[in-house]
Amino acid sequence: MNKAKKIIIIVLSCVVVLGGIYFALRTLKQKNQNSKTAGVYAVSDIGYDASDMWDNSTLSGNVTVNSEQKVYVGKTQSVSEIKVTEGQSVKAGDVLLVYDTTANDLQLELQRSELELSRVSIIDAQRELEKLKATTPLEDIPTTEAPATPVATGSDAPQPDPDTDPDADTPPTREELKNQIAQKEQEIKTMQTQYEIAQVKLQMEEMQNATGEVLANFDGVVKSVITADEAASSGDPVLVVSAADGYLVESQIGELAMSTVKVGDTVSMYCYDTGMNYEGTITEISTFPADGYTNYNGKVETYYPIKIALTDSTDVSQNMYMEITLNSGSEDTSGGFFFLEGFYLSKAFMKQEGSNYYVMKDVDGRLKKTYIKVGNKTSGDAVLILGGLTMQDYIAFPYLDEAVEGVKTVQKSTDDLYN
Repeated sequence: MNKAKKIIIIVLSCVVVLGGIYFALRTLKQKNQNSKTAGVYAVSDIGYDASDMWDNSTLSGNVTVNSEQKVYVGKTQSVSEIKVTEGQSVKAGDVLLVYDTTANDLQLELQRSELELSRVSIIDAQRELEKLKATTPLEDIPTTEAPATPVATGSDAPQPDPDTDPDADTPPTREELKNQIAQKEQEIKTMQTQYEIAQVKLQMEEMQNATGEVLANFDGVVKSVITADEAASSGDPVLVVSAADGYLVESQIGELAMSTVKVGDTVSMYCYDTGMNYEGTITEISTFPADGYTNYNGKVETYYPIKIALTDSTDVSQNMYMEITLNSGSEDTSGGFFFLEGFYLSKAFMKQEGSNYYVMKDVDGRLKKTYIKVGNKTSGDAVLILGGLTMQDYIAFPYLDEAVEGVKTVQKSTDDLYN
């Protein structure tokens, strides 16, 4: 038998042996799969239908003001006269309050003096900086040998001056000089910032002190007025003006209704305090959730703040209660409830593979890896399922060892899942 035939026989023998091993392992795996079982659970028991009716077409909210002007009294300020009373209507430019400017003149002059001192200090610091930049570091100073002189002894030897520091005139090293320049530059920068702030503050106080008058910034109603002494001791504003057309209604909307409304949508409202109907426009829908709430089905749902501008604010005042009816989105005409397609399923029952999600679904009595379509809405740890799975399907908890494709399934209840 030549060498080539021997090689062929050896290769064929290896193929037969490997084939036998593969067949044996496959048979063993099949037997293991046939002997193993995986519990599967009804999706209807572990998920919840997003198309369940929930009454988010009607919300509640409270009236608040969009704009307010608050006037405070400083510790150094004295009020000469308050020109308005609580509940009074004012126009933009009306005089609200008059300060006694005589008491402020001395204080303003003191501030001007302090500002001038700050300006001079900055100039001095800048001169010191230029001097540092012109300093030659120790390493760059050339060394010269002094001529030899006879050393004096005894009473002829020079005595050190006790008032003279031998290191006083020693120039800084290059590193020391670098640090001194950086420190001085930072000092000047801080001084300039403080100077600019004080300058703006002084200009504002001088403008106000010129007439002593505080004017209304917009049309509105005087919400509250207290005495200057009360304001000075409590820190509260001496008066507050609310904008006449600045009323808003603040409410919250559930995450399941977020897709049914948008900024610019109109809403209808009823106020029990006035007994009147109002219209409004949604001006803001926050992307930051408020505290969690529980809807009428007993399921925890995240809510988001919204703001609604009143079209007409007749007889409306702050903190009044409003019942809000949404006029947009998918609405059932029979009951005013919203419906959403799909259902929610906890992420615990699915696995992620890249950007895709899949579940281990019961198909003809065995587990099958099944990809699902998910939406961009969540509810707690649950994800909105839009395809690949129905509420009538059964799925396994995918993180168990037996949850592999081909394993026989056994239908179980959710009681078994948590026991």
